Amino acid sequence: MPHFADNEAFIAALCRYADQLIDRAIMAQPMAAPSAQTALASRLNAAREQWAQGQDAALAAAWRQLEQDMLATLEQGVFIPWINLVRLCQLDALEQQLLLIAMLPDFDAAYRAPLLEASGGESVADACLPLSAIAHLLAGMREAVQATLLSDGALLHWRILEIEPQGDVLRLCGGFRVDPAVAAYLCGRATPQLRLADVLPDIAPDGELANLPIDANTRRALQNFLLRCGADAPADASYVLQLQGPDPRMLERVCAALFGALGMSCARLDSRQWAGNDHAAMLRRLRLLCRDALLCNRVLVLADCRRLSGDGVTDDAPGLLENVLDTLLESQRYVVTFNGPWHRLAEHAHRYARHTAMPLLIQLPSPDVALRTQIWRDGAQRHTLPLSDGLLDQLVNSYLFTASQIDAVLKDTESRRLLDDGTPIEDLLLEACRAASVSEQFSIAQEVKTRYRMSDIVLPDATRSWLEDVLHYARQRHRVIEQWGFERHNPNSRNLCVLFHGLTGTGKTMAASIIANELNLGLYRVDLANVLSKYIGETEKHLAQLFDKAETMNVVLYFDEAESLFSKRTETRDAHDRYANVQTGYLLQRIETYPGIVVLSTNLLKNIDNAFTRRFKFIIEYPFPGAEQRRELWRKAFPADTPLAGDIDMDLLAAKAALSGGHINNIALRAAFYAAAENEAVGMGHVMKAVEREYDKLGKVFVRGEFAWGEGD
Repeated sequence: MPHFADNEAFIAALCRYADQLIDRAIMAQPMAAPSAQTALASRLNAAREQWAQGQDAALAAAWRQLEQDMLATLEQGVFIPWINLVRLCQLDALEQQLLLIAMLPDFDAAYRAPLLEASGGESVADACLPLSAIAHLLAGMREAVQATLLSDGALLHWRILEIEPQGDVLRLCGGFRVDPAVAAYLCGRATPQLRLADVLPDIAPDGELANLPIDANTRRALQNFLLRCGADAPADASYVLQLQGPDPRMLERVCAALFGALGMSCARLDSRQWAGNDHAAMLRRLRLLCRDALLCNRVLVLADCRRLSGDGVTDDAPGLLENVLDTLLESQRYVVTFNGPWHRLAEHAHRYARHTAMPLLIQLPSPDVALRTQIWRDGAQRHTLPLSDGLLDQLVNSYLFTASQIDAVLKDTESRRLLDDGTPIEDLLLEACRAASVSEQFSIAQEVKTRYRMSDIVLPDATRSWLEDVLHYARQRHRVIEQWGFERHNPNSRNLCVLFHGLTGTGKTMAASIIANELNLGLYRVDLANVLSKYIGETEKHLAQLFDKAETMNVVLYFDEAESLFSKRTETRDAHDRYANVQTGYLLQRIETYPGIVVLSTNLLKNIDNAFTRRFKFIIEYPFPGAEQRRELWRKAFPADTPLAGDIDMDLLAAKAALSGGHINNIALRAAFYAAAENEAVGMGHVMKAVEREYDKLGKVFVRGEFAWGEGD
């Protein structure tokens, strides 16, 4: 069956049809006859009219042949922009002929002069043709043309044709033209540039679907999507696909690979482009963007549609998110979102009335132990970094990194190796891991940076043993829970939430730092009392932001003064109490689902409700240190480089100064400043002066006679 070999051949066929159309219009125009030749002129006009009528049948046959050849071309898989536009926008024969007339000067500039002449010299903008030219070329179809141009048909709905503001469709006067982007597309010069407020970036493909590091369940869901929602799916259906997961880059990689398998590309529609712009105008631009996306065979991806969902929604007044979704569904077979308000999107898709819109959710969870092992091993090989089994085991079990984070760590390690002189690769890798886990800042949490390790803390044996158990649990939980199957017996066993309790200065914050440092993770401290007072009515929002970001960072979260939110409540007296209960429930829910480590501390365990304490994997008491622990605390309080006089009596200080480790450290630091000011080594006199100051600060009575150490010796 005949078909067009390429776009040039197709345009030539359109121009041949247009030539017939123009010839017919010229011959159909009556001649102005001189008065002496009226009879001859009349006979000539009649002959011209008869010829033109004969051309009507020839034109109809020529158009039918064009349509048959276009269908054959489509079946042969030859890409012709015009045929693609007609198919996507469902243009009928009259709409195509109107488009052809408007496109003639773009196909060949020589057409412009006769078309202007046919309009009687009507003045229009340089880039436009006069609407009156349509009346001459499509004589006898005036009413149909007017109806097409007055309705919200495809040509104007998709702004394929543009009519001058002063144009009058009823009188067919004024100018019209093809949208420049569409004209360039139909001529084969360029594909439209996808733009809303700014140009949309493409999501670059990065590997085929079969080679991406994703879990088996996700891979199966993606394969089912290709099988059931691809080329063989119903033509009148749309699909609202949400990809959910903690790894934004992996979402993009999966999206590009998924639609690449369908022969399509993806463009990122960043919802930040709506900021500061008129929403109605942006929705009109979005419709044009949808048109151009169809022409470019692009899937539009709403990368962060949560930004569009902040306004209220009622049955009578849908929000911006719903309006955007409606505009996309009007023309797009696939609408993709990343990590948006899924239930709201799904409900609106089900309510969409123009055609079936099927909401689909595919989740890409953080990689489990087996997948993380594969990602680390493959990545290390790709970056030529040696990875021992022991180091691999530590990396897999200590860092809940996503595939993108692992790749970033390996690249960072390569960079560090270039600038380093001999540091073992293992140390460089661990440094890069630690840097990756503290790469973000929080609005309600502050990073705690210390170098404390287990050897630095002074604790009773029982407390130290509990702290070591926490570290064992943290290091081995993913192996035991995932690989050994305990998750099936205890779904919440993955969570590691620890409660520290004890008096101020007994080592709770130091122990939290040790957990983070021993695991080479970042530590972020949240003062719950401060959050509750500072963000009244917004606590949940700030906690949500904290946990959402922390889940991507692999950090230890340390909540101080937990009693401010978990205290016992005998009754709900007012709205404040009800709201506090909601906050408590929300925090507990996020703690239980947080994949990292959460440490809470309190000075007042008795004030914590027993219903809450059951949620913690470990509850560890930090008792007030006895004399033996205090002696060790005094010994560790002075760094090795500190010059010490020989008169400091550690036994006396341990026996007489009943202070916790935090206060002892304060005294040692203050004593060092006293000694430095006098340009002396730190002696007992400096220490006693600092002890007195610390007692004053604590409101305790300092009795110098209790600390007799032989000042006069």
